[in-house]
Amino acid sequence: MLKNWFVLFLSCLTIQAFGQDSVVNRVIFIGDAGEMNFKQETIIPHAAALIIKGRSTVMYLGDNIYPKGMGLPGSKEELETAAILRSQYEPMRKAGAPVYFIPGNHDWDRSGKDGLAKIRAQGQFLASQKDSLLRLIPSNGCPDPVEIPISEHMVMIAYDSEWWLFPYKKNDGSMGCDCNSEVEILERLRKIRDKNKNKTILVTSHHPFYSYGVHAGYYSWKDHIFPLTILNKNYYLPLPVIGSLYPLLRSTAFSNPEDMNHAAYKHLKESVKEVFNGFPNYLYISGHDHGLQFIKADGQYQIVSGSGSKSSSIKGNNHLLYKNSMQGFVTVDMMLDRSTQITYYTYENKGIKKDFTYNIPFKNSNY
Repeated sequence: MLKNWFVLFLSCLTIQAFGQDSVVNRVIFIGDAGEMNFKQETIIPHAAALIIKGRSTVMYLGDNIYPKGMGLPGSKEELETAAILRSQYEPMRKAGAPVYFIPGNHDWDRSGKDGLAKIRAQGQFLASQKDSLLRLIPSNGCPDPVEIPISEHMVMIAYDSEWWLFPYKKNDGSMGCDCNSEVEILERLRKIRDKNKNKTILVTSHHPFYSYGVHAGYYSWKDHIFPLTILNKNYYLPLPVIGSLYPLLRSTAFSNPEDMNHAAYKHLKESVKEVFNGFPNYLYISGHDHGLQFIKADGQYQIVSGSGSKSSSIKGNNHLLYKNSMQGFVTVDMMLDRSTQITYYTYENKGIKKDFTYNIPFKNSNY
């Protein structure tokens, strides 16, 4: 009996080693992880255990600090919000992976008037750790798209989608940004695209272009009966009938720039999509909606990994290849044959499980 268990143990090690040997590079994507709770504190160390040393990168997809971003210097929130960031990057850096954060709307003071100051404070805190492999990108409140080489055949482009939607002042004249307008941002995206046209491109931002969650106007029965839980998970005040007005009004007359049906969001989506339309071998990767989704629409793939610390409803749709409202994260692997392997991991019984895997073959480019 003992001999059989030993043989099984060696077999498992061999399978795991073989699987990792076929991975050229791995990127771990976790979104909306900015609240320290039991599930967040469970999935992050498990995600760190999947790091292949020397071949992995970690990207946090925005809303890195709930509810309203980094505490400003001298505020009572300063130490608490610093601890929220540490809970995300320390396990990853200990495992040897570079860690990047991109901004989300909550990092910009939940799109509030102190947004620019708070996003700059978050970047300054990370920079103060004196670690070149720990960064907020783009930094300093700038919208500049950033190119991150992953492997010989894969590159990641990160940009600040909240910059497009933010309703208050977003440049104080002292920032020294390379891009100061939407036109300049799009031109930078095109240059990075053309430079990497024969690679797989991971287009990374907080806001997705395809989604079937709350920000796309899809609500569960709970949202209709207990609409205040959309604002705060603990507000279980039943408001039947009246509660149904909130989703209706939010999707029509009182639409929010953070929702996909708003004109500003549509403009962001169409402007960036135009840059990559017609090019093969790229994926959109985002958070924002609190769940896990894998979508194929208009011939393009969208990963939504927005359940690092929160979860919400996702409506079924023919474009959804996978959905799960449970907290979790996604790995994107560049394989030896240049295919891209996408794996979704979800929280289960105080641990994680591999819930879905999909492989996208590399297409030879005519560009």
